Amino acid sequence: MKVILMRDVAKLGRRFTVAEVPDGYALNKLIPAGIAQAATAENLKRIANRADKKSADKETELADFKKVIALIKDSPVIILAPANEKGHLFKSVKAIDVVQALATKGQVLPVESIKLPEPIKALGEYKLAVSMDAIEEIITIIIKNN
Repeated sequence: MKVILMRDVAKLGRRFTVAEVPDGYALNKLIPAGIAQAATAENLKRIANRADKKSADKETELADFKKVIALIKDSPVIILAPANEKGHLFKSVKAIDVVQALATKGQVLPVESIKLPEPIKALGEYKLAVSMDAIEEIITIIIKNN
């Protein structure tokens, strides 16, 4: 019997893929537990529509990412943070802080796209990698004392 997997199943397949399984296993275990659905024409069409929508959403997200990077690539992102006389920050700057600084300028980036190897703990200028899918760019952030 062919079924559509609704979640990843070891040795069967990934979520939203069609797998061929014995009838008893599908009818007694997978379908009643909500792990799979019968691979009817209607269910296959619904999964195909979901895949198309996800693809379109991904393309839109990538286009938005390119626009934001084009806007911030040449101008540094300024983050204000309290620091002591030696330039050490009282609170380290993390990827979420960079996202929030961009949001105040009207640009939106997902937190996962900012590649910050470790939190920043001192004032200064830093180069950060920002990537999504195969696109990777370098942006500059400046951390100033407020």
